[in-house]
Amino acid sequence: MCFGIPRLAVALARLDDPTLRTHPVAVAFAHTSRAMIHEVSPEAEEAGVVPGLQADQARRRCPSLRLVPPNPTRVAQAHHALVPFITPIAPIWESFRPGHFYLDLTGTTRLFGATCDTTMRLERDVSARLGLQAVAGIGTNKLVAHMASSLLTPPQLCDVRAGSEQDFLSPLPVSTLPGLRGPGGTALQTRLGDLNLQTIGDLSDVSVEALEAVCGRWGYQLYQWARGIDCLPVIAPEASLSLTHSYLFEPDTIDHDRLIGGLSCLLDSLCHDLRRQHRLCHRLMLTLLYSDQLTVQRSSVLSTPTHWEVDMFPSAQTLFRRCFQRRVRIRSLIIRSNSFCPPPEQLSLFPPHDSEGPQVQPRPHRLALALDRLHTRFGMKIIQWGRSHMATHSDSIAND
Repeated sequence: MCFGIPRLAVALARLDDPTLRTHPVAVAFAHTSRAMIHEVSPEAEEAGVVPGLQADQARRRCPSLRLVPPNPTRVAQAHHALVPFITPIAPIWESFRPGHFYLDLTGTTRLFGATCDTTMRLERDVSARLGLQAVAGIGTNKLVAHMASSLLTPPQLCDVRAGSEQDFLSPLPVSTLPGLRGPGGTALQTRLGDLNLQTIGDLSDVSVEALEAVCGRWGYQLYQWARGIDCLPVIAPEASLSLTHSYLFEPDTIDHDRLIGGLSCLLDSLCHDLRRQHRLCHRLMLTLLYSDQLTVQRSSVLSTPTHWEVDMFPSAQTLFRRCFQRRVRIRSLIIRSNSFCPPPEQLSLFPPHDSEGPQVQPRPHRLALALDRLHTRFGMKIIQWGRSHMATHSDSIAND
């Protein structure tokens, strides 16, 4: 099953402010005319407002457009609020963007009944308790389920029966394939359009040899997709190929101490997850979102894979200096690690010659492990490093 809340940021804005339900809505900062539109409501989309458009252009196309500022914290809270509804019915589930999940319901029929009935109960519970309208697609794999859910408006459900995948996909445009929606798929869409391959059914009529000759490495993948074949499994969060954490500054800031404090909060959360999952981080990626919607992203490879804050902080601070090159306020920080390696299991058989007693971990490592036990029991905010406290304390003063 592919389950999600379409246009989550717009849905949350309308939930918080019911007066927005009768107006076209777009998510963007209202205090600058060059702000980029992140998400739009169906009414705004019908008026010609699309994501990526500048705010002043969007207002000219739709004079009644209401702009609401992005709220990553609210979106993250809503995303986490959906998880308790999913875990009781899905042994394995995967989140691929905020408010959207893949659920593997294999083997749950005897427990919960037919998959269609389970999906309807999930939609009903989310609507009743959270006030959010969802869509869901059911299929034999992630591709078909995702395509089924992307064609719906909430609250709806689409069940694609086994064996009818190719018939379901054939009339759909090629541009609806999930792998062709990103920036990297634009050139491939243009190439397929030049060959007059407009629908997925057109792709299914072409041999795999011809597709590979024209599309290169994408040829075999397109051949599989056109027949509704997708072998990718649903990946549990613990086995995810990346870890991402974000920190939102309220209000936007340019204060160096608060920025470093926010960066330290991100490292605390990232290293806590790495130690819990028994992983070492090998590559860090830092993203800065400025108030004017400009995004700057830098990455670096750690000389020694680690999951300790004290070892990772110098590299993270260097990344921050490389990103922070403008005198413009910062809206949020995002840190991501997508390269892991397992910790070494083999210990040294003999201690070094110069050691006289048993080997003990360095004090910062022992302190981090002690904090992990507190964070696991009481939450990440119960006690923090001094650098982290600079950000949280400044934010609380600003909010007061």
